[in-house]
Amino acid sequence: MRLVRTKDINSKMKLAKPIYHQKNILLNTNCKNLYKYKKRLLELGINSVYIEDKISEDITISTLITEETKLKGKNMIRKVFRDISTDQHININQINKFIEELTWEILNNQEVLTSLIDIKSYDSYTFDHSVNVAALSLLIGKLLNYNKAQLIKLGVGAILHDIGKITIPKDILNKTTKLNNSEFKAIKEHPNLGYNSMKNHYKISPLSRIVILSHHEKVDGSGYPKGLVGDEIHEFAKIVALTDVFDALTSDRCYRKKWSTNKTIDFLIANANSHFDINILNTFIQKVPLYPNGTSVRLSTGAIAVVKEQNNSFPLRPIVRVFKDELGNNLEKSYTVNLLEVKNITIIDEIDEIE
Repeated sequence: MRLVRTKDINSKMKLAKPIYHQKNILLNTNCKNLYKYKKRLLELGINSVYIEDKISEDITISTLITEETKLKGKNMIRKVFRDISTDQHININQINKFIEELTWEILNNQEVLTSLIDIKSYDSYTFDHSVNVAALSLLIGKLLNYNKAQLIKLGVGAILHDIGKITIPKDILNKTTKLNNSEFKAIKEHPNLGYNSMKNHYKISPLSRIVILSHHEKVDGSGYPKGLVGDEIHEFAKIVALTDVFDALTSDRCYRKKWSTNKTIDFLIANANSHFDINILNTFIQKVPLYPNGTSVRLSTGAIAVVKEQNNSFPLRPIVRVFKDELGNNLEKSYTVNLLEVKNITIIDEIDEIE
């Protein structure tokens, strides 16, 4: 299995993982004639898909949560947003139940390194993002040895962290150019708006509400809405501050293309102890493969390879399968290189591999 750009799908490719859109499976595994759906997938903003071919048939990608759980969470949070926008009753029990299920799934995921790559579409970004931030936050909580009660409070706050954006005009949220001062001021109100909308729901823990209020605070005091510093920020909010930025940067947005995983990690590290808590960041990086399985990469030799397997504790030096030479020609027979053993070859960068 490997990840390819939707625009590079050809007639020889076979879908390796289902593609979901809104409430349904759009395309199922092994669907025939994947190529004929390329235009429709691009129209829906689905810019990459998992495919299986001879190069990648034995490459496995372990994801943090299942697609079924992801879809369930997206539908749930979509309904929460809709209910708030129409002044309907919010089903807090449903939110808590989903977070309990999500917590159980993450606690029972025994993989050492899980891929955080996800198939996302423009039109469902808010809901994808909410579930991803909850899952990543729970992963960090698990690594920090939180108990189940702590994880559930963290998870509820994480999945509702952007609930305040429901009242912000879409033309501001989806603006493709730089926000002016008044627009940015409106955006900065969403933590307060979200907190106020949830503060009277007694079934939501005060700690979950603190996450909603404080997830844009920065450890150096330059965040908002209160400009809290260091230990004034609850650890739950520090976790969501990190996962919120990670998922946003690695997602395609209307105003920019997604960043690669390694570029995003470089940004997070550069802002450690200013924006982000360094201990939480270090904990997170332990679990993030900088070059996830199925990613196409360019080696220092000029050759093109796909990441086959991770070397635990050495995220920069995975095991790769080389399938194109330095001139970009397909090899008659691919070969495997363990970059932990072959010291003179390194990965230059992730690439958008073209067939």
